[in-house]
Parts: sequence; C-alpha cells; structure tokens
Amino acid sequence: MATNRFQTREDWLAQAVAELRPVFSALGHPLPDNIRVACGFPSSNARSALKRALGEHWSAKASADQHHEILISPVVDDPVRVLGILVHELSHAATDGDGHKGRFPALVRSLSLEGKPTATVEGEAFKQEYAALLDDLGVYPHAKLNAGVNRKVQGTRMLKACCPVCRYTVRLTAKWAAIGLPECPAPNHPPQSLVLS
Repeated sequence: MATNRFQTREDWLAQAVAELRPVFSALGHPLPDNIRVACGFPSSNARSALKRALGEHWSAKASADQHHEILISPVVDDPVRVLGILVHELSHAATDGDGHKGRFPALVRSLSLEGKPTATVEGEAFKQEYAALLDDLGVYPHAKLNAGVNRKVQGTRMLKACCPVCRYTVRLTAKWAAIGLPECPAPNHPPQSLVLS
C-alpha cells in the first residue's frame, strides 16, 4: 500500500525530479539545475475535452529568473500518469530547443515512454522501470479536478418570435431575425408578421 510521504503535489513533483536526475545524466542528457514543477493548467487547450494538454514545459528563456517551468495538469491524479507526463516534460528541459524533434524522440524512447513524441504514454516497460521510484514517492497528494463541471456549453442563442394575435411561436437566430421575421401560418386570422418577444 502506498504511503502519504508528501503533503503537497509540488513536494512530490520536486522529489520526483530529484530522483530522476541520475537517470537523465546516465543517458547523456543531464537536467538543468533551474527547474520548477507545479500542478496547474497548461496554457493551451487546458479545458478542451478533445485536445487537453496534460503537461507543459516552458524554456528558461521565457522565465524572468531563468527557470525551466513545468506544469502538470490538475485533471490527472494517477501517479503513473503524472510521472509519465513529468518525464516527458523533463525531456523537453533536457533537450531545450528541440521541441518534439531532434534529440527529444530518442530520449523519451530511452526513458521507456511509448507513442508519438507529441503524445507519449506509459506502457508496461515504463511501469516496471519506475515501479520502485513510484513506490518510494508514495501517494500523489492530489485529487483529480473535473474541469468540465458547472461549465455550460454556449450554444447558438435563439430568439423567440410570436404572433401578436394567436401567440404562435418560433425560435430563430439573430442572423435570420435581422433578415426578416416570418409570417404566422395560422389560417384563422389575416397574415401577421411575428414579433420578437
């Protein structure tokens, strides 16, 4: 059973970075000293259900105090997945400037990540390779954040148009209302233009 070794997510992530340093060094890609890791929404596609970014690396060149900044999305709480995302983002720090090309693809493969360089995943090899590290880190002190809760999807706003005589009602978009409102089709009174209500 995993232990609760850390009080905060950031302490867990910082310890993971410390324990991964020798792994990166052994592969010839030492991690820079100036790395900060936090649990927070990446800047792009943070709430998109289909294109959600789960991690993000910002080069030290973008930081006012020259630190590599890594964000791990709060929508992830599985420690294996968190570690996989962290390893992916640390690989960006170790190959700063390569993006998902150059030295980066070979490095993530040598770190047992699978899949496309732009969307790596943790397979069985990764889980076995980092089982002892995950056991040492213990519980990731975080509960998954549901970014979609209480978020209404804004649809097209429909306007209500009614017949002033019989109250016949239709809904239409502002685009069509601007072109002209339809006439009431009811046969029991003379043709009457609908009005917005």
